[in-house]
Amino acid sequence: MRKNRKSTAGIILLGIAIVVIPFLLRMRQEQDTQMYVKEFEEEEHEENADKKKDSLLSKEDVIGIIEIPDLNIKYPIFEGTGNTQLNEGIGHMTETAGLCGKGNCVLAGHNGSRRGVYFTYLGNIEAGTRVKITNKKRVTHEYMAQEMRVVSPYDEWVTEESEDEILTLFTCACHGTRRFVAKCVPVTEGGGYRGTAGTSWARLRILWQRWRNYLTFRTSWWRGMKNTRLSVVAGGYI
Repeated sequence: MRKNRKSTAGIILLGIAIVVIPFLLRMRQEQDTQMYVKEFEEEEHEENADKKKDSLLSKEDVIGIIEIPDLNIKYPIFEGTGNTQLNEGIGHMTETAGLCGKGNCVLAGHNGSRRGVYFTYLGNIEAGTRVKITNKKRVTHEYMAQEMRVVSPYDEWVTEESEDEILTLFTCACHGTRRFVAKCVPVTEGGGYRGTAGTSWARLRILWQRWRNYLTFRTSWWRGMKNTRLSVVAGGYI
C-alpha cells in the first residue's frame, strides 16, 4: 500500500512539474523581454550594464523593437536568427536589409515557444494591420501588412531582394513543415502605402489577399485533418 501511495504521489508531483515548469520559464522569459525593451527605450547605460549577467545577450545586442498592437506583440529585435537570439526575442536575418532601410528586411520569430509568445499569433495578421519598427538610431517606421502566404521553408520569396523598402515577417506553420510569411510595406503620413501602387489598387490588393488567406488556411486545415485521419488509421499520430 505504501509503495502504491508513493508511486501515486510521485506521478502527481511529476504531472504538476510538467505543467508548472514551462509556465515559470515563460514568465521569467517575458520579464527578461520586458527588461530588454525598457532598457532600449530608456537608453540606460553604465548603471545597468551588468544587470543581466546570467544571459548570453545584453541590452547592447538589441538592434530595435517591433510592435504589432493588434496582435499584442512588442519584442526586442536581435541581430541573427540562431537559438540564442530567437529564445530572447525576434531575430533579424543578417544577409537581408537593415531595419528601416531600403530593401527587404526579414525578421523571424518562434511559434509556440515555451520561452515566450513571440510570433505565435502572427498567423492572425490581416492585410492592413500596422507594424512599427524602431532601430538603434531611434528611427521609427510604420508598415502595413500587404500580402501573406504559407510557403516551404526554402521558398526564396521570403528573402528575395527588393529595391523598395519591404518588411518581411515569418514563423513556423503546419507543425514546422511550412512557414507563414507576412510582407509589409511602408505607410505614408496620410495612412496609405508609400509604394508605387495607387490607393484604389492597394485596396483591391487587400481584399484579394484576405480572400486568398481564407482559402490558404482552409486548405491547410483540411490537409492537416486528412493526414491526421490517415496516420491514426495506420496506428500513429502526426
